[in-house]
Amino acid sequence: MPFAVLVPLLAGGARCEAGDTSAGGSAASPAGLYGEPEVMEFKDGKRGAFTLRFDDSMVSQADVALPHLNARGLVGTFFVNPELDRHKARIDTWEVMCPKFGHELANHTLHHEGAKTYEEAEHEIGECSRYIWKLYPERSRLLPFARGGGTTWDIGDDEMRELTSRYFLFRHRPAHSVCDDPDNEYYSSEDTDLRHLPRRAIDERIWLEVLFHGIGGEWISCSEASFVGLVDFLAENRDKLWVATTGDAWKYQQEYQALSGVALTAPSEEGFRIAVECDESKLDTYGLPLTELYDQPLTVRVPVPQSWSHFTVVQGRGKEALADSYETIEVGGQRIAQFDLRPNGPAAVARAESE
Repeated sequence: MPFAVLVPLLAGGARCEAGDTSAGGSAASPAGLYGEPEVMEFKDGKRGAFTLRFDDSMVSQADVALPHLNARGLVGTFFVNPELDRHKARIDTWEVMCPKFGHELANHTLHHEGAKTYEEAEHEIGECSRYIWKLYPERSRLLPFARGGGTTWDIGDDEMRELTSRYFLFRHRPAHSVCDDPDNEYYSSEDTDLRHLPRRAIDERIWLEVLFHGIGGEWISCSEASFVGLVDFLAENRDKLWVATTGDAWKYQQEYQALSGVALTAPSEEGFRIAVECDESKLDTYGLPLTELYDQPLTVRVPVPQSWSHFTVVQGRGKEALADSYETIEVGGQRIAQFDLRPNGPAAVARAESE
């Protein structure tokens, strides 16, 4: 019988058996060439994840924060209010620069004013989502959402849930809101040095999202010096910490927690086929197929023969294909193939490259 294994993942774990000697595998057979596949808790096997979130379409975010992020190759999530004058004053930043540099725009409603009726709420939320979808036509329609601090929404909870479901919205509460302005009611003395926040994410092996408003001015402000200290630390520690948008980190976390199995099939000396499965019942798919919204690739590791150095992984075909070349890594003396796979997609083909 052909070697094939799909092993359920235990709660709290993400490892699967890749060998099956009852199917004829042994250390010398193709089935014995590869060790246990493992889905990593964070992208690229990092020790944690960190998200820089910015609210309210503020001018200082466009003029100060974004240039610092772009210069360091970092990304952020910007909760925008597209109909506000301050958003329109930096329209090229939001509509051109953010997509170009991989930043995420999130739904913060059109005007940040709340709504008195269901119709107003639908307009505020729905048109903001449509604005973002138009700017990112190739991305999932699943968007982060926040209704805006200090706003009043005169609609019921069921109506709000219906709107967030219709427009594929999710909410994630940030772990910390930054303000190092001593004259502001939200001031925190800890915010003069923000490096303790990513250190916490690394030490505790967690995803931590931090919220900013003004950078070097405007309201609930963080000084530019404090912000630069943080982003310098993030750039210097990118080998330990995944700096991700809210959407990417949230989708990765949800997919990881819904993992049900990994199938490694057709092993040979040249390579193997592999697929990752999530339990759709554990994800809010908004009535759509899982793959329409949950498109964040998960990082997989497979122990491979020492002869492997470079390899390719191809998942799918045509313009939807996920294809890349990789170099193996060493972990504890073992040669490891580390690569990305979309969950619940077609099986990928991994192949060693000839030297």
